[in-house]
Amino acid sequence: MPHLHRFILHPLTGKIFLCLLAGAYLIYLVAMGRFLSAPLSAPSESISEHVVGTNAAVAIKYWTVASMRDATDADLLTSQASDLTQGSIDTSAGKAAQQQGQPPRDGNLSYPLSTVGKVFFTTDAGRDAVCSGTAVVSNNHSVVDTAGHCLYLYGDWVQNVIFCPLYENGSTPYGCWAARDLEVPSDWIGARPNDYHHDFGMAIVAPNNQGALTDLVGGAGWAYNQSANQTFYPYGYPAAPPFDGQTRQSCKGSLGTSWQHAGGTVVSVPCNMTGGSSGGPWFVQISGNWYLNGHNDFISSLQPRHMFSPYYDDTWYALYDKAQHS
Repeated sequence: MPHLHRFILHPLTGKIFLCLLAGAYLIYLVAMGRFLSAPLSAPSESISEHVVGTNAAVAIKYWTVASMRDATDADLLTSQASDLTQGSIDTSAGKAAQQQGQPPRDGNLSYPLSTVGKVFFTTDAGRDAVCSGTAVVSNNHSVVDTAGHCLYLYGDWVQNVIFCPLYENGSTPYGCWAARDLEVPSDWIGARPNDYHHDFGMAIVAPNNQGALTDLVGGAGWAYNQSANQTFYPYGYPAAPPFDGQTRQSCKGSLGTSWQHAGGTVVSVPCNMTGGSSGGPWFVQISGNWYLNGHNDFISSLQPRHMFSPYYDDTWYALYDKAQHS
Protein backbone atom coordinates (compact mmCIF):
# COMPACT_ATOMS: atom_id res chain seq x y z
CA MET A 1 0.00 0.00 0.00
CA PRO A 2 2.89 2.50 0.26
CA HIS A 3 2.60 3.69 -3.38
CA LEU A 4 -1.15 4.20 -3.12
CA HIS A 5 -0.72 6.01 0.20
CA ARG A 6 1.86 8.33 -1.37
CA PHE A 7 -0.51 9.15 -4.25
CA ILE A 8 -3.38 9.92 -1.89
CA LEU A 9 -1.17 12.11 0.25
CA HIS A 10 -0.20 14.22 -2.84
CA PRO A 11 -3.36 15.17 -4.75
CA LEU A 12 -1.47 17.82 -6.76
CA THR A 13 0.69 15.08 -8.26
CA GLY A 14 -2.44 13.21 -9.31
CA LYS A 15 -3.92 16.29 -10.95
CA ILE A 16 -0.74 16.91 -12.89
CA PHE A 17 -0.66 13.28 -14.01
CA LEU A 18 -4.30 13.39 -15.13
CA CYS A 19 -3.72 16.64 -17.03
CA LEU A 20 -0.74 15.15 -18.84
CA LEU A 21 -2.75 12.03 -19.67
CA ALA A 22 -5.65 14.12 -21.00
CA GLY A 23 -3.26 16.21 -23.08
CA ALA A 24 -1.65 13.14 -24.58
CA TYR A 25 -5.06 11.71 -25.41
CA LEU A 26 -6.12 14.98 -27.09
CA ILE A 27 -2.96 14.99 -29.21
CA TYR A 28 -3.68 11.37 -30.17
CA LEU A 29 -7.24 12.23 -31.26
CA VAL A 30 -6.06 15.18 -33.37
CA ALA A 31 -3.34 13.08 -35.00
CA MET A 32 -5.74 10.24 -35.73
CA GLY A 33 -8.28 12.68 -37.12
CA ARG A 34 -5.70 14.07 -39.54
CA PHE A 35 -4.58 10.59 -40.50
CA LEU A 36 -8.11 9.39 -41.17
CA SER A 37 -9.22 12.51 -43.02
CA ALA A 38 -6.15 12.83 -45.29
CA PRO A 39 -7.09 10.04 -47.72
CA LEU A 40 -10.66 11.31 -47.85
CA SER A 41 -9.66 14.88 -48.68
CA ALA A 42 -6.75 14.05 -51.01
CA PRO A 43 -7.60 14.44 -54.72
CA SER A 44 -7.94 11.15 -56.58
CA GLU A 45 -8.61 10.20 -60.17
CA SER A 46 -10.41 7.04 -61.23
CA ILE A 47 -8.47 4.92 -63.71
CA SER A 48 -9.86 2.01 -65.73
CA GLU A 49 -7.45 -0.82 -66.43
CA HIS A 50 -7.55 -3.72 -68.87
CA VAL A 51 -5.06 -6.54 -68.38
CA VAL A 52 -4.24 -7.99 -71.80
CA GLY A 53 -4.89 -11.71 -71.97
CA THR A 54 -2.96 -12.34 -75.18
CA ASN A 55 0.64 -13.51 -74.86
CA ALA A 56 3.10 -10.84 -76.02
CA ALA A 57 4.73 -13.19 -78.53
CA VAL A 58 1.33 -13.95 -80.08
CA ALA A 59 0.53 -10.24 -80.48
CA ILE A 60 3.92 -9.56 -82.08
CA LYS A 61 3.49 -12.49 -84.47
CA TYR A 62 0.05 -11.24 -85.49
CA TRP A 63 1.57 -8.15 -87.08
CA THR A 64 3.45 -8.89 -90.30
CA VAL A 65 4.98 -6.23 -92.54
CA ALA A 66 1.99 -6.69 -94.87
CA SER A 67 -0.63 -6.34 -92.14
CA MET A 68 1.11 -3.23 -90.82
CA ARG A 69 0.97 -1.65 -94.28
CA ASP A 70 -2.68 -2.63 -94.72
CA ALA A 71 -3.84 -1.34 -91.33
CA THR A 72 -6.18 1.62 -91.72
CA ASP A 73 -5.95 4.91 -89.91
CA ALA A 74 -7.84 5.38 -86.67
CA ASP A 75 -10.05 8.30 -87.61
CA LEU A 76 -9.31 11.58 -85.92
CA LEU A 77 -12.24 12.50 -83.71
CA THR A 78 -14.21 15.57 -84.77
CA SER A 79 -15.58 18.07 -82.27
CA GLN A 80 -18.71 20.10 -82.84
CA ALA A 81 -17.90 23.79 -82.96
CA SER A 82 -20.59 24.52 -80.37
CA ASP A 83 -18.60 22.54 -77.78
CA LEU A 84 -15.54 24.77 -78.05
CA THR A 85 -15.18 28.16 -76.40
CA GLN A 86 -11.85 29.95 -76.42
CA GLY A 87 -10.68 30.60 -72.88
CA SER A 88 -7.67 30.71 -70.60
CA ILE A 89 -6.32 27.91 -68.43
CA ASP A 90 -6.88 28.15 -64.69
CA THR A 91 -3.27 27.74 -63.57
CA SER A 92 -4.34 27.65 -59.92
CA ALA A 93 -6.22 24.37 -60.49
CA GLY A 94 -3.08 22.25 -60.33
CA LYS A 95 0.64 22.59 -59.66
CA ALA A 96 2.87 22.56 -62.72
CA ALA A 97 5.47 19.79 -62.77
CA GLN A 98 7.89 18.14 -65.15
CA GLN A 99 10.30 15.21 -65.31
CA GLN A 100 13.38 15.07 -67.50
CA GLY A 101 13.58 12.24 -70.00
CA GLN A 102 15.87 9.29 -70.52
CA PRO A 103 18.13 9.33 -73.62
CA PRO A 104 18.31 6.25 -75.87
CA ARG A 105 21.03 3.64 -75.47
CA ASP A 106 22.28 4.40 -78.99
CA GLY A 107 23.82 7.85 -78.82
CA ASN A 108 23.42 8.24 -82.59
CA LEU A 109 19.63 8.34 -82.29
CA SER A 110 17.98 11.75 -82.21
CA TYR A 111 16.23 12.31 -78.88
CA PRO A 112 13.31 12.79 -78.25
CA LEU A 113 12.30 11.66 -81.76
CA SER A 114 13.69 8.22 -80.92
CA THR A 115 10.69 7.78 -78.60
CA VAL A 116 8.02 8.35 -81.28
CA GLY A 117 6.39 5.38 -83.01
CA LYS A 118 3.27 3.72 -84.39
CA VAL A 119 0.61 2.01 -82.31
CA PHE A 120 -1.03 -0.94 -84.09
CA PHE A 121 -4.25 -2.52 -82.79
CA THR A 122 -7.35 -4.47 -83.77
CA THR A 123 -10.79 -3.06 -82.99
CA ASP A 124 -13.51 -5.16 -81.43
CA ALA A 125 -15.06 -5.37 -84.92
CA GLY A 126 -11.87 -6.99 -86.23
CA ARG A 127 -10.46 -4.00 -88.14
CA ASP A 128 -6.68 -3.54 -88.03
CA ALA A 129 -5.91 0.09 -87.34
CA VAL A 130 -3.06 2.45 -86.45
CA CYS A 131 -2.38 5.38 -84.16
CA SER A 132 0.80 7.03 -82.93
CA GLY A 133 2.44 7.09 -79.52
CA THR A 134 5.45 7.99 -77.39
CA ALA A 135 7.72 5.98 -75.11
CA VAL A 136 7.75 7.91 -71.82
CA VAL A 137 10.35 7.87 -69.04
CA SER A 138 8.90 5.73 -66.24
CA ASN A 139 9.76 3.55 -63.26
CA ASN A 140 9.00 0.35 -65.18
CA HIS A 141 10.69 1.53 -68.42
CA SER A 142 7.61 0.33 -70.30
CA VAL A 143 5.01 3.12 -70.67
CA VAL A 144 3.61 4.35 -74.00
CA ASP A 145 1.54 7.54 -74.05
CA THR A 146 -1.21 7.76 -76.68
CA ALA A 147 -4.82 8.85 -77.13
CA GLY A 148 -7.52 7.12 -75.13
CA HIS A 149 -9.50 6.33 -78.29
CA CYS A 150 -6.52 4.31 -79.56
CA LEU A 151 -7.00 1.88 -76.65
CA TYR A 152 -10.70 2.07 -75.78
CA LEU A 153 -12.92 2.61 -78.81
CA TYR A 154 -16.61 2.09 -79.63
CA GLY A 155 -17.38 0.88 -76.13
CA ASP A 156 -14.68 -1.77 -75.84
CA TRP A 157 -10.96 -2.30 -75.39
CA VAL A 158 -8.90 -2.88 -78.53
CA GLN A 159 -6.77 -6.00 -79.08
CA ASN A 160 -3.35 -6.99 -80.45
CA VAL A 161 -1.79 -3.69 -79.30
CA ILE A 162 1.87 -3.22 -80.17
CA PHE A 163 4.14 -0.18 -80.24
CA CYS A 164 6.85 0.20 -82.90
CA PRO A 165 9.21 3.15 -82.29
CA LEU A 166 11.10 4.64 -85.23
CA TYR A 167 8.83 2.87 -87.71
CA GLU A 168 9.56 3.75 -91.35
CA ASN A 169 8.21 2.08 -94.49
CA GLY A 170 7.68 -1.26 -92.77
CA SER A 171 11.05 -1.17 -91.02
CA THR A 172 11.18 -1.41 -87.22
CA PRO A 173 14.90 -1.15 -86.36
CA TYR A 174 14.43 -2.12 -82.69
CA GLY A 175 11.41 -4.32 -83.18
CA CYS A 176 8.04 -3.79 -81.53
CA TRP A 177 6.72 -4.13 -77.98
CA ALA A 178 3.36 -5.76 -77.16
CA ALA A 179 1.02 -4.26 -74.56
CA ARG A 180 0.41 -6.26 -71.39
CA ASP A 181 -1.87 -3.66 -69.83
CA LEU A 182 -4.06 -0.81 -71.15
CA GLU A 183 -5.24 2.12 -69.04
CA VAL A 184 -7.52 5.13 -69.61
CA PRO A 185 -9.28 7.56 -67.25
CA SER A 186 -12.63 6.20 -66.17
CA ASP A 187 -14.29 9.39 -67.34
CA TRP A 188 -13.06 8.63 -70.86
CA ILE A 189 -14.95 5.33 -70.79
CA GLY A 190 -18.02 7.13 -69.47
CA ALA A 191 -17.59 10.28 -71.59
CA ARG A 192 -20.63 11.61 -73.37
CA PRO A 193 -20.42 11.99 -77.16
CA ASN A 194 -18.18 14.83 -78.31
CA ASP A 195 -16.26 15.04 -75.01
CA TYR A 196 -12.52 14.61 -75.59
CA HIS A 197 -10.97 16.67 -72.80
CA HIS A 198 -9.69 13.53 -71.01
CA ASP A 199 -8.98 11.36 -74.07
CA PHE A 200 -5.77 10.02 -72.49
CA GLY A 201 -4.35 6.52 -72.86
CA MET A 202 -1.37 4.56 -71.55
CA ALA A 203 -0.16 1.18 -72.80
CA ILE A 204 2.25 -0.73 -70.58
CA VAL A 205 4.35 -3.02 -72.76
CA ALA A 206 6.22 -6.26 -72.09
CA PRO A 207 9.97 -6.43 -72.86
CA ASN A 208 10.82 -7.72 -76.33
CA ASN A 209 13.85 -9.83 -77.20
CA GLN A 210 16.09 -6.76 -76.92
CA GLY A 211 14.88 -5.63 -73.51
CA ALA A 212 12.67 -3.00 -71.92
CA LEU A 213 11.30 -0.27 -74.18
CA THR A 214 12.90 2.91 -72.84
CA ASP A 215 16.22 1.15 -72.19
CA LEU A 216 16.56 0.89 -75.96
CA VAL A 217 14.94 3.97 -77.49
CA GLY A 218 14.82 6.28 -74.50
CA GLY A 219 11.85 7.77 -72.69
CA ALA A 220 10.47 11.23 -73.33
CA GLY A 221 10.35 13.57 -70.38
CA TRP A 222 6.89 14.82 -69.43
CA ALA A 223 5.24 17.99 -68.17
CA TYR A 224 1.71 18.76 -67.01
CA ASN A 225 -0.34 21.71 -65.72
CA GLN A 226 1.66 23.96 -68.01
CA SER A 227 0.69 27.20 -69.75
CA ALA A 228 -0.73 26.89 -73.26
CA ASN A 229 1.18 30.03 -74.17
CA GLN A 230 4.24 28.14 -75.32
CA THR A 231 5.46 26.55 -78.53
CA PHE A 232 4.26 22.99 -79.22
CA TYR A 233 5.94 20.66 -81.73
CA PRO A 234 3.53 17.91 -82.93
CA TYR A 235 4.68 14.58 -84.42
CA GLY A 236 2.89 11.49 -85.62
CA TYR A 237 2.18 9.00 -88.40
CA PRO A 238 -0.81 10.37 -90.34
CA ALA A 239 -2.22 7.65 -92.60
CA ALA A 240 -5.23 9.32 -94.23
CA PRO A 241 -4.65 11.25 -97.50
CA PRO A 242 -2.53 13.05 -98.41
CA PHE A 243 -0.32 10.90 -96.14
CA ASP A 244 0.23 7.15 -96.22
CA GLY A 245 1.32 6.42 -92.64
CA GLN A 246 4.69 5.02 -93.62
CA THR A 247 6.85 7.86 -92.35
CA ARG A 248 6.88 10.11 -89.29
CA GLN A 249 5.55 13.59 -89.98
CA SER A 250 5.59 16.83 -88.02
CA CYS A 251 4.02 20.25 -87.91
CA LYS A 252 5.80 23.54 -87.46
CA GLY A 253 6.22 24.61 -83.86
CA SER A 254 3.43 27.01 -82.93
CA LEU A 255 2.00 28.72 -79.87
CA GLY A 256 -0.96 26.90 -78.35
CA THR A 257 -4.45 28.29 -77.87
CA SER A 258 -6.54 27.09 -74.94
CA TRP A 259 -10.24 26.28 -75.18
CA GLN A 260 -13.00 25.22 -72.84
CA HIS A 261 -14.46 21.97 -74.11
CA ALA A 262 -17.13 19.73 -72.57
CA GLY A 263 -16.39 20.89 -69.04
CA GLY A 264 -12.61 20.69 -69.41
CA THR A 265 -9.68 22.27 -71.21
CA VAL A 266 -8.08 21.47 -74.57
CA VAL A 267 -5.30 23.13 -76.57
CA SER A 268 -4.99 23.71 -80.33
CA VAL A 269 -2.11 24.43 -82.72
CA PRO A 270 -1.98 24.87 -86.50
CA CYS A 271 -1.37 21.38 -87.97
CA ASN A 272 -2.61 19.47 -91.02
CA MET A 273 -1.93 15.90 -89.89
CA THR A 274 -4.70 13.38 -90.48
CA GLY A 275 -6.06 10.11 -89.04
CA GLY A 276 -3.34 7.76 -87.83
CA SER A 277 -1.51 10.63 -86.12
CA SER A 278 -3.82 10.32 -83.09
CA GLY A 279 -1.75 9.88 -79.94
CA GLY A 280 1.40 11.31 -81.52
CA PRO A 281 3.33 13.60 -79.16
CA TRP A 282 3.36 17.32 -78.71
CA PHE A 283 6.79 18.28 -77.40
CA VAL A 284 7.65 21.52 -75.62
CA GLN A 285 11.05 22.87 -74.68
CA ILE A 286 11.63 24.19 -71.16
CA SER A 287 15.07 25.45 -70.13
CA GLY A 288 16.64 23.58 -73.04
CA ASN A 289 15.03 20.21 -72.25
CA TRP A 290 12.28 18.47 -74.23
CA TYR A 291 9.05 17.33 -72.60
CA LEU A 292 5.87 15.58 -73.72
CA ASN A 293 2.95 17.95 -73.04
CA GLY A 294 0.11 16.95 -75.36
CA HIS A 295 -0.86 14.67 -78.24
CA ASN A 296 -2.76 14.75 -81.53
CA ASP A 297 -6.38 14.01 -80.69
CA PHE A 298 -9.20 15.68 -82.60
CA ILE A 299 -10.11 18.37 -85.13
CA SER A 300 -12.90 20.95 -85.31
CA SER A 301 -14.60 22.97 -88.02
CA LEU A 302 -14.22 25.96 -85.73
CA GLN A 303 -10.46 25.95 -86.36
CA PRO A 304 -9.77 24.43 -89.80
CA ARG A 305 -6.29 23.00 -90.33
CA HIS A 306 -5.69 22.88 -86.58
CA MET A 307 -5.07 19.94 -84.27
CA PHE A 308 -6.40 19.70 -80.72
CA SER A 309 -4.96 17.96 -77.68
CA PRO A 310 -6.48 17.31 -74.26
CA TYR A 311 -4.81 19.55 -71.70
CA TYR A 312 -2.29 17.52 -69.68
CA ASP A 313 -3.58 18.03 -66.15
CA ASP A 314 -3.78 16.14 -62.85
CA THR A 315 -5.87 13.41 -64.50
CA TRP A 316 -3.12 12.83 -67.06
CA TYR A 317 -0.55 12.55 -64.27
CA ALA A 318 -2.71 10.16 -62.24
CA LEU A 319 -3.02 7.92 -65.32
CA TYR A 320 0.71 8.08 -66.03
CA ASP A 321 1.63 7.42 -62.40
CA LYS A 322 -0.55 4.32 -62.26
CA ALA A 323 0.91 3.12 -65.56
CA GLN A 324 4.51 3.48 -64.42
CA HIS A 325 3.74 1.35 -61.34
CA SER A 326 1.77 -1.31 -63.23
